[in-house]
Amino acid sequence: MSSIEDIRRRVNQIGKVATITEEMIRLGFITSADIASGKLNEAEIKAVIDELQPTLAELNQIQVQLNAMGDLESLLKEIRTERILQVKQKREERKIEKERNRVLRHEAWELSKRTKAPFLGVGVSERLTFEGGDISNLVKHGLPELVSLSNIADAIGITTEDLVWLCYERATSEMDHYTRFEIPKRSGGSRLISSPKPKMRVAQTWINSNILMQLTPSKYSYAFRPKTSIVDNAKQHLQKKVIIKLDVKDFFPSITFKRVRGYFEFLGYNPGVSTVLSLLCTDAPRVKVTLKGRSQIVAVGARSLPQGACTSPALANLIASRLDSRLSGLINKLKGEWTYTRYADDLTFSTSDSEPPIGQLISAVNRIANDEKFEIKSQKTRIMRSPRRQTVTGLVVGDQVRIPKATIKKMRALFHNIDTKGKDVVGEELGKDALNVAHGYWAYLYMVSPSQASKYLKKYKWLAK
Repeated sequence: MSSIEDIRRRVNQIGKVATITEEMIRLGFITSADIASGKLNEAEIKAVIDELQPTLAELNQIQVQLNAMGDLESLLKEIRTERILQVKQKREERKIEKERNRVLRHEAWELSKRTKAPFLGVGVSERLTFEGGDISNLVKHGLPELVSLSNIADAIGITTEDLVWLCYERATSEMDHYTRFEIPKRSGGSRLISSPKPKMRVAQTWINSNILMQLTPSKYSYAFRPKTSIVDNAKQHLQKKVIIKLDVKDFFPSITFKRVRGYFEFLGYNPGVSTVLSLLCTDAPRVKVTLKGRSQIVAVGARSLPQGACTSPALANLIASRLDSRLSGLINKLKGEWTYTRYADDLTFSTSDSEPPIGQLISAVNRIANDEKFEIKSQKTRIMRSPRRQTVTGLVVGDQVRIPKATIKKMRALFHNIDTKGKDVVGEELGKDALNVAHGYWAYLYMVSPSQASKYLKKYKWLAK
């Protein structure tokens, strides 16, 4: 189709009629041969022109619209600009939506961290499911109903961030939640003490007071319990013909993270809560090393009950209750009447039978201990027969409980030296505070024999200071 501008130009050049005739020929209304042969008269040409008028009118209308639109290049530029703006707007909308989703994900993550701990370190995170548990059993034993990470943090009185920081398992770290030092063992060697730092101590104290102290260990256990002592343990074995002592090897280290977690689950806590409580109550033995010029605290063993944490004695007693139950069942099956007690890692059996089945007992104790994931230190097993001296947890037992004569002799010598030489001189000789040592001896004597201790208090007035 010719443009309006072309048609106007032709009208100016050859006239309206000639232009219309050309368009009629171009559009196929007539042919050049028709005009040349004179087949078309004026009326027919006029009719064809009239028929062509609507098309011309339509073309004129289109031209009017094009003129109204102005310059086509400017229009296209405007369209491109509009499209660019639309693209930018959509891009901004996508950015806003992305940011909104990020904020929502962050808020969901923060909420998850307050209620769940998705990961707390390698080897300890496989049961971080804060679902399940037995609330009815917790209620039955009067224990706190903890079901989430935030429950634990709120109960202890710390933030969830601090809680995660305290229980996160790290193979190496630049910090330590414990102060570690060694003390000599009475039998030789040294014992690693891990004393919790303030924030860890707060968490462990809450667990000990609100959970562990609400539970009762077996009646055969005399250590780490209020109003019981080595004296109460020793009294159970007075006037016995035979006393057998066995020692559990590495008592606290034997009670691993998984055993502690299993115990908390046994109480009714869900696996996630049990994991967190167990991480707070256990730790790996660690040493300080220098790696690439940086001081690092490196784990050198599996997580277990640390000696020095206030939760360790109670947990050890409670977890060993099954051992106590099985050993008490054992002596009921043996010949004669037997008594069994446990003071921490010291197992004591006694009987009034002169010829008891000692070998059978020791063999069965070893088997049961192994079943309960404990090991008996065979080289420390002692068999003591009356009338020879018998001792239980360091005290002599016979008709009554008493402190060994060697200990009394040391105590008397110390008291005499302080009284004659003075506490400062004796302190220099001992390399420690002489009065503190003296008060320790006297307190030990008072626990075993208050009447005997009172005599020393009257003789040495400075003991009362």
